[in-house]
Amino acid sequence: MKNRRYVYLCGPYLGDNIHHDHRSYFAIHANIARVHETALTLARLSYGFFAPHVHSAHNEVIAPDIPPAYWYELDLHFLHACDAVLVLPGASRGVDQECQQAEAWGIPVYTSLDTLIAECRPCT
Repeated sequence: MKNRRYVYLCGPYLGDNIHHDHRSYFAIHANIARVHETALTLARLSYGFFAPHVHSAHNEVIAPDIPPAYWYELDLHFLHACDAVLVLPGASRGVDQECQQAEAWGIPVYTSLDTLIAECRPCT
């Protein structure tokens, strides 16, 4: 796994919802499913990946005592270890912040899986 390229997946979590609770569950679930599906595509192509949506899915309801700032900090830790970022469609303040941080660290940001594959081979 040392020579594998790692891709950080980011995309909207809440979407247009303003709540981090049961009222936005289905929209959040759809966003998680989209990231999870993309993560599996990357795995089938031999990329390593980190998908924040998958590791913290619905924790806003399951563990509301853990503040969102904790999850964002954890995500940035893993972002720093990745070789590239793949941005999924949809507007999100969190996505914007992750992309800005990636660029500051010199990590390339892709908005297309095809472009990522062409420019950032998996190196297995």
